[in-house]
Amino acid sequence: MEAYTTDDFLGGLVRLRQPKEGYRATSDAVLLAAAVPAKTGQSVLDVGIGTGAVALCLNARVKGLSITGIDIQDEMIEVAKQNAELNQVSMHLLKGDVANPPTVLAGLTFDHVVTNPPYFTETPQRQNKTVAIAHKENVPLSDWLSFCIKKVKPKGTLTLIHRAERVPEILSLLNPKLGGLILVPFWPRSGKKPKRVLIQGTLGSRKSFSLHPGFILHQDNTTRSIEIEDIMRRGSPLFQS
Repeated sequence: MEAYTTDDFLGGLVRLRQPKEGYRATSDAVLLAAAVPAKTGQSVLDVGIGTGAVALCLNARVKGLSITGIDIQDEMIEVAKQNAELNQVSMHLLKGDVANPPTVLAGLTFDHVVTNPPYFTETPQRQNKTVAIAHKENVPLSDWLSFCIKKVKPKGTLTLIHRAERVPEILSLLNPKLGGLILVPFWPRSGKKPKRVLIQGTLGSRKSFSLHPGFILHQDNTTRSIEIEDIMRRGSPLFQS
């Protein structure tokens, strides 16, 4: 039987049951959730929901959301279900992927779509099957993002986090369809190149592209920056109004 741990996120606002050796949520999930401009009563689709970390961290900041999540792995759907129950959050969880989406999603659109797509075009050197599946880009990124865009309501948002070297490709895929694109780099430390970026766009927006100054994740090798600590430990939003 696979071993699990139960971990605190957002300083204990979210409790997450995760496989000890399998797919585990990282800071990417918290940062992604912190960027979504959701309001109470709105709908959210999490594409590739995994353990449910993004949806649950978002729900901790904004109550009263209607959350739907899809994932290709039965194991992840089951873990996300357990985490929804653990945190007393209602979520509609569906098995499927962007190449073969659940039929119940046909014709549905959402106020906000969030996604942390698989990062690697080659099979990662991983022993654990669930991790390898979660990280391997089995569906082209163009198809993944096309599906996400189709699920966004007019004036709704798509928010994703990805590797910095994929920025030109991602912007070329989003630019014809979404407006108000904003690119947010995450600098590991001052003077270091960003490894991750967050990109957000709005369907039907006429605003021009903007480059956010970004966030420095760590003051040194171990200490988070003050801004990031507020997001990671206290559930603060990424963008301050």
